[in-house]
Amino acid sequence: MNLASALIKQVLVCYDFETWSQVHKHYLPSEYHSLYSAIDHHYETYHKLPTLPELELSIRDTNTKNKLFAVKEIEVDVEPYMLLQFLKNEYTQKEILIALEDYIDNSIAFEDAEEAVTHLYEIAQKVEDKVDLQDPQESMQSITLHESDEDIRKYLPLGLNHNYDHEIQFSPRDLILVGGRRGAGKSIVSANIANSVYQSGKSAIYFTIEMDSRAILQRCCSIATNVPFSRLRTKNLSVTEWQTVAEWWADRFIDGQNKLKEYREERNFDKFHTELSTKCDLVPDRQIDVVYDPALTIPKIRTELDKKIARGNVGVIIVDYINQVKRSAMPSRGGQYDWTEQIEVSKALKSMAQEYETTIFSPYQTDATGEARFAKGILDAADAAYTIEAWDQEDECISLNCVKMRAASMKSFTSTMNWETLKIGPETALNPKEKEANAGKTGEEINDL
Repeated sequence: MNLASALIKQVLVCYDFETWSQVHKHYLPSEYHSLYSAIDHHYETYHKLPTLPELELSIRDTNTKNKLFAVKEIEVDVEPYMLLQFLKNEYTQKEILIALEDYIDNSIAFEDAEEAVTHLYEIAQKVEDKVDLQDPQESMQSITLHESDEDIRKYLPLGLNHNYDHEIQFSPRDLILVGGRRGAGKSIVSANIANSVYQSGKSAIYFTIEMDSRAILQRCCSIATNVPFSRLRTKNLSVTEWQTVAEWWADRFIDGQNKLKEYREERNFDKFHTELSTKCDLVPDRQIDVVYDPALTIPKIRTELDKKIARGNVGVIIVDYINQVKRSAMPSRGGQYDWTEQIEVSKALKSMAQEYETTIFSPYQTDATGEARFAKGILDAADAAYTIEAWDQEDECISLNCVKMRAASMKSFTSTMNWETLKIGPETALNPKEKEANAGKTGEEINDL
């Protein structure tokens, strides 16, 4: 049986628009493309699928008409939707075999293990981009008005401002973007969100491109312990601060509390660290899990998520930052900063948030006007987007101005900012403009605002 002919006939005979809406032109062999276009043109013109006689009258091209005659002659008694699945499976298998043959012929002899695995993920990504792997799941008959209690419990507060978190939290299928100029604090915001999720008892998977894993953990430790970052990094701590840092570090490991007792006796952090790393395992379902890769790609992110999401209890995925991520290791025509490349990366991150059912947070670069650099379209896929206003350090505050919000009101907020420990909030603060506007007003008048 010719699957393409059988599918087209059954769709038209059964008048199955739902199945036809899931048929992509490239699923069909090239000799059926003109027939597909004729059906699609009829729908665009008359807003309905054609009958076989209507289609026959509308086609003037001889080859296309002959193909339609062949479709009419085929005998088939299979549901259109089932035929679509068979056709889609056949197309997918051919695409995979073609890609694998090309890979074996041109690449496999020259790649190491990591490159080989990444290349296979890239092949899967390319095929996935061409094929609808998941059918529409919602029907108007079975859809519920509210999400389940389990889904609601997965909602994510940013953890940067208590007042804001009471009003706005994010779905485990949301993509959140935060823009800022160079040095505005994009990575600091990311580290604060990672720490907030970790403190809530969940894991944060943190992909970093420019800073290595140690730098991220040092920032998170400073934020969590209120130990000044500059002194933490240089190991210039008081006895009390060493104790606080040791408690935070021990909390990452199974049986870490027992090793902490030994630390209190000897006060040797290097020995304490060695004991933990060699004799204790990390807590599997509550970690700040940092993945450092200066050449981060979408397939690399997927590779890591497939391994780490399976452990469960992941509250957020952070990608620091979106402008530096590439769709694949293969060079694109316009280069890494081509606007189409960045839009596709943004769409891929949104797709992953839905697929893995975990909120994804990613900073992006802005220009002097506050617009996204290279590609404004990266915000199209986002469910929420903010821009950072860092103010001067002596103002001790940071503002996140909302520039897009899908599921709630577009509200901005300003939180306290401790530049020594890098901790944002969670208290609300007045920014310099608000302080100037409120100058001379009583405390009661300010509260009324």
